[in-house]
Amino acid sequence: MKKNKISLTRITSSGNFIPEIDGLRFIAIISVVLFHLFGFISEKDNHTYISQIDFSFVTKILKHGDLGVPLFFVLSGFILGLPFAKHHIKDGKKVNLKSYFYRRITRLEPPYIIIMSILSIAVVYTNKMQIMEGINSLLASLVYSHNIIFNDNSFINVVAWSLEIEIQFYILVPILSLLFSVKNKNKRRIGILTSIVIANLVSYYTNLKFVFISDYLHYFLIGFLLVDYFLEDNTEKQNTILRSSISVLSLLALFYFDESYFTFENGKLIWELLLLSLIFISYYNIIIYKSLAFFSSKIITNIGGMCYSIYLLHFAIISFVGNPLLQIRFSENEIINTSIYSIILLVTILIISTIFYLIIERPCMDKYWPTKLKNYVRRIFDRELF
Repeated sequence: MKKNKISLTRITSSGNFIPEIDGLRFIAIISVVLFHLFGFISEKDNHTYISQIDFSFVTKILKHGDLGVPLFFVLSGFILGLPFAKHHIKDGKKVNLKSYFYRRITRLEPPYIIIMSILSIAVVYTNKMQIMEGINSLLASLVYSHNIIFNDNSFINVVAWSLEIEIQFYILVPILSLLFSVKNKNKRRIGILTSIVIANLVSYYTNLKFVFISDYLHYFLIGFLLVDYFLEDNTEKQNTILRSSISVLSLLALFYFDESYFTFENGKLIWELLLLSLIFISYYNIIIYKSLAFFSSKIITNIGGMCYSIYLLHFAIISFVGNPLLQIRFSENEIINTSIYSIILLVTILIISTIFYLIIERPCMDKYWPTKLKNYVRRIFDRELF
């Protein structure tokens, strides 16, 4: 009898798998997880240690781990923009908007609804929230309007704020994709670049009471620009040591520097434009020139492919497992103690997320899963009746 092998590789709608995309998802998700893990341990670890070790360099990198979210936004811009760009630039198949939105619902909603429902029950059961408060937060989160309604992140799962931004972008993609309709390549790219700068200026000069797509649209549009180069510059690319070095240095610069280095007038705006440039340079070389083999390795792309499950679960796991864990002191040495905490929490996150991914998220990647489920249920009822 042939045994079915467990596969962690994501299922894509088009069937075209770009490993570097999942490799970059790995960088985005690991930076977010380490950012929250570092913040949690720093706040909750009240033990006194015999020696203090200088983690300044590592600390600076980890403190900027929240950049993982904008990195996700760039990837979303690339992935969602790709089919629309293929239609306009390469005369490919026109995107069916009904299928486009239906696919978003069937792919993303089941994992999201399940996780948010479980967490809402958990926070109410553990007396961290009153029942009505939990219900109101859950309902606002399920319609992706928590920030707008409460002017605050989800009380159930704080990381859900970025998914609200993603949904707003999904809705705008069919309109924004008209940027690809310009036939002249140079004019089209100037149009996209202009849109990026305008979006960045809008983000910089506006100050809404809640988080909105206008705060992050420029990151998604960087993904659009990458798509244009990905489709148009399709001649065989030859990687070089220089390109590999530029990719590494660009990524390191992203996480090391911040606006504190730009204290002059409008320095923050200059930094934001530089940040966008660094993201584009690193992504361009990694996706188009495949400059770093690391991003296409199997284990990295598998973990990156599970990023949605990891993102939804990691913060809750750090909280629920980390609080009792940090009551234990394994060593009087800070680096040993912190390392043990980190390893236990990271392994726990990976195990639980992998199980959820295999049982819930990956099956939802199959665009035919609603039909298959309906047929399966029908067969069960037919068997019961006859």
